[in-house]
Amino acid sequence: MKYVIVGASAAGISAAKKLRELDDDSEITIISKDTKVYSRCMLHYLIGGQRDVEQLDFTPKYFFTENKINWLKGKSVTSVLPKQKLLLLEDGENVAYDKLLLATGASSFFPPINNLDETEGIYGLRNLDDALEIKEKAEEIQQAIVIGAGLVGVDAAIGLAELGVKVTIVEMADRILPLQLDAKAASRYQTRFEEKGIEIVIGARAKKVLVDDNNSVVGLELADDRIIAGELIVVATGIRPNIDLIKETDIEVDQGIVVNKHQQTNLEDIYAAGDVAQSQELFSNELTLTPIWPLATKQGEVAASNMAGISTKLSDNFAYQNSMRFLGLSTITYGLIEVEDDSYQILFIEDKDNYQKLILEGNKLKGAIFQGEIDGSGVYGRLIKDRIDLNDRLDNLFNLSYADFFKENKDGVFSY
Repeated sequence: MKYVIVGASAAGISAAKKLRELDDDSEITIISKDTKVYSRCMLHYLIGGQRDVEQLDFTPKYFFTENKINWLKGKSVTSVLPKQKLLLLEDGENVAYDKLLLATGASSFFPPINNLDETEGIYGLRNLDDALEIKEKAEEIQQAIVIGAGLVGVDAAIGLAELGVKVTIVEMADRILPLQLDAKAASRYQTRFEEKGIEIVIGARAKKVLVDDNNSVVGLELADDRIIAGELIVVATGIRPNIDLIKETDIEVDQGIVVNKHQQTNLEDIYAAGDVAQSQELFSNELTLTPIWPLATKQGEVAASNMAGISTKLSDNFAYQNSMRFLGLSTITYGLIEVEDDSYQILFIEDKDNYQKLILEGNKLKGAIFQGEIDGSGVYGRLIKDRIDLNDRLDNLFNLSYADFFKENKDGVFSY
């Protein structure tokens, strides 16, 4: 059996590891554009100087040799030929497979802003080369701009600020981290960022990148004609799945590669996992992208099990969760962060250091935010995922624990 995995990040690495656990003899090949394994979640630490490249590697030192994995690194797959069961590489090489996993991830999306695509000094923050180039450029400049105040944008801003660069974040929404936090939780971070010297401009749309005679960025013009100076721009306005390699195939594609609960595509022997895959999400019950690291790992493992002939379904595809820690302040969110009508009940408690918010629909928890003290918050995520009725706990909602609902099995897993 020849297993081939395209991509060497969370989904691809976890799949390779699982395949070797299940099949000690078959051939496993990973093909990746990357020449190193690294955590995308930690690229900002590289920019800020807290970690070097080797410290971003999340695999054991001898992972590939000990697991007998053939890694074709620095190579791009240009086409998949399902009928021939072949992959065509950019250098003209062909790679045959019996079972194929597409774990190609996603790339930075650049919105339609004048001069954005053709100007020097514009970067996404999606891969190792991006981070290295940003770090090198940042050491030569005084001011930088980050477009987008989601998790990637905030990470980039903090990394740049650690180098002593004056950073301005530009965000279209009415707050930073608009997809992850409500206004109250976001404001607590905004205060800390501003105290660190990071300027935040919310409710603003970027209109045009300003350039000098050398075609290098010197600033950003907003839709209201305000000008922000900067010699570097990081674009953090979302991602798009890497699906070009399958555009000439019959593999079903919507936002990403559509997969079933086995991470299998509509074509036999071809699977997808991670940021490139579009699957049935547990909380929304919608077919959607699930671009978070823990799910990429789970999806890779599920795909591997099925590739090895062990029928396995992904049962915990819960994407409505975020965990973050910026400038000493931790936050975890589950489910909804805000509601638009009065059919929900909203409860919250807060003090100088902590903020907790619960959203209920009837007797069931639909959303939770814990900021500051987050110990014990995991049970709220489980209550939301399992849609557990809280009728007999409504008078003590902020003091719940696993012991109130679950029993621990012999293997350490809690069951309801």
